[in-house]
Amino acid sequence: MNLKTICLTETSRLKAYIPDPEIGYQIYQKRPGIILAPGGAYLIHATREKEGIALEFLAKGYNVFILEYSLGFSSREVKDSGAEDLDTNARYPVPVLEMMEAIHYVKMHRDELNLDISRLFLMGFSAGGHVCASCGVFWNSPRLTKHLSFEPQQDELKVSGMILGYPLINPCPEKKLSLNDPKNPETKLVYEFLFETQTPSQEQMDAVNLTKHVSPMTIPTFIWHSIDDPVVCTADTTRFVLALQENDVNCTYHLFDKGGHGLGLANKIYAHNPDEVQPDISIWTTLAQNWMESK
Repeated sequence: MNLKTICLTETSRLKAYIPDPEIGYQIYQKRPGIILAPGGAYLIHATREKEGIALEFLAKGYNVFILEYSLGFSSREVKDSGAEDLDTNARYPVPVLEMMEAIHYVKMHRDELNLDISRLFLMGFSAGGHVCASCGVFWNSPRLTKHLSFEPQQDELKVSGMILGYPLINPCPEKKLSLNDPKNPETKLVYEFLFETQTPSQEQMDAVNLTKHVSPMTIPTFIWHSIDDPVVCTADTTRFVLALQENDVNCTYHLFDKGGHGLGLANKIYAHNPDEVQPDISIWTTLAQNWMESK
């Protein structure tokens, strides 16, 4: 296996996990790929949504590229120190633009990366799901693509599909959750990152509510979520799925009765406590693999 780090911008990079192209004696095969976006409320990168996920899908035969996109804080240590000043150069939609740059990079370097670009997928969790889903609905939007370092050719930024785990679809849900609870100190930081204000206008809120931007051009989607999620609104995920259905976009949706938020693989290797070991949910990796292989 080849492990390499690719710098995309001054504050974002790809960590590439590339299996040996030789699958048998003198038998070579290009592999499908996944660009992975971990969650972390746009403030940090969640550890359990990075390498563990990458290794799981590496074993299933995928090249995996972890996108360490720009964040509100330069590190978890800075965030935990109580700092309130966010990186003003990283605000949304910068992470989405970085995902688009990542798509461009891996497609342009397909041979070097031994990548089958006809089977390239995005995978994101929580805020990383918002990054991926933003690309999924805005991949052909001049409002965003005009800011890229390259001019996309035709459907260059359209990938085969996206896998979203407990995704942040609407950062301003009507239901009061920890993410938009005014008493939660992280809420202020998330709003600053997304809107640069604590009182966003309806237009600003609609701009990041991805359900409002689904169209027949939205890429195929696989989603899983838990109905008891205290951070991200499951109802907004369901509304997103309904919008996909109304626009005839291929979609598979798995809604589990419990699991909370941020489970990652949902197995004992990455669990903080026994409640985070959820065998019924841990099968999502196989379900996602089957879905990707059908594309």
